[in-house]
Amino acid sequence: MESNLPLVSVEMLRDPQALRTLRESGPLHHVNMGGREPGWILTCHESAARALVDPRLRGEAPRAKGPEKELADEEDLFFLPSGQHARLRRMISRQLTPRRVAGLLPRIQREADALLDAMPVDEPADIIAAFSRPFPVAVLCELLGVPQDGRRYIRDYVFGWVAEAGAGTVVTESAGVAMAAYLEDLIAERRSRPRDDLISAMADGDPRDVLSAVRLVLIAGHRPVTRLFTEGLPLLLSHWNMLAEDPSRLAGTVEELLRFVTPTALSSRYVKEDLEIGGVELPEGSGVHCVLTAVNRDPDRFTDPDAFVPGRTDNPHLAFGFGHRHCLGAALARAEARVAVGTLTRRFPRLRLAADQGPRPVRAGAKRQLVVLEPGDPT
Repeated sequence: MESNLPLVSVEMLRDPQALRTLRESGPLHHVNMGGREPGWILTCHESAARALVDPRLRGEAPRAKGPEKELADEEDLFFLPSGQHARLRRMISRQLTPRRVAGLLPRIQREADALLDAMPVDEPADIIAAFSRPFPVAVLCELLGVPQDGRRYIRDYVFGWVAEAGAGTVVTESAGVAMAAYLEDLIAERRSRPRDDLISAMADGDPRDVLSAVRLVLIAGHRPVTRLFTEGLPLLLSHWNMLAEDPSRLAGTVEELLRFVTPTALSSRYVKEDLEIGGVELPEGSGVHCVLTAVNRDPDRFTDPDAFVPGRTDNPHLAFGFGHRHCLGAALARAEARVAVGTLTRRFPRLRLAADQGPRPVRAGAKRQLVVLEPGDPT
């Protein structure tokens, strides 16, 4: 590790001022990536868009090895060797189609309504605990075809891995093993008695690949959506009346929310062969990390980029990446966001953050958002 390189931390990737300073000093920077490895970061829209489709860059580290353990760690699932990663992406992408997502919409709506029905309407309630965290998990279970009596395994696993929006904790081994054992049985069952769900559609593949694909969908499909809701709600509230009165503006508002929040901060590639980016020669094996949180606020591409503008029309954000490594769950995430925001504004047009947010959570990194769904008339 080169000790004199500037350190890029997780916090910095969410700091608009720090990212602005980096972007203004040039499109390419050699940095220490969180103390793990040296790498090059891209902070401009044009250079990032080019890098994301450059065939000389690949999505996994050149020396990535397949997980040796029977059950891969969660982070290992994002850095598999190219052959295995491509196999899993094909398995998922062939089935996670816009048509399947469209067919899932009534069930997504049902899950949103059920969670909101359980919340008190006239007193403060934590919308993160009651909705922002469980809603994406419920939708993923519907997509995969996990029955109600098996969802506790999924919740224990996912909520252990992502304890709160933005505060990951290592999932306990017991929760991961218990969920894997449950899913192995479910995959075998769906192979013999298929249903209309994602597990059934993938069940004829290699059982280890199917299990890895399901776990990848669960982890990758939960955290970004929870972050989008959690960080997006305060932004949306300043436009709540507009959304409640004019639902036709919902789609554009969700796209602007994706740009402004950018739930996934980085999209990483690794150099397959020596190449030049921004006048710098990068050797084989170099990490090239597109900082999507900076890219999506590039003033050369977006007018007034640090403002949340629901009516923004020219909005080619890269929140889901770009090109052949575009996020496989983009259609599902958009559907969840539109259903969630549309349902909340329709059912609770006067929703407000509670004036008293209560004591700070005891656990470091935990978050809460106390809201009143139907506040009383001011006196």
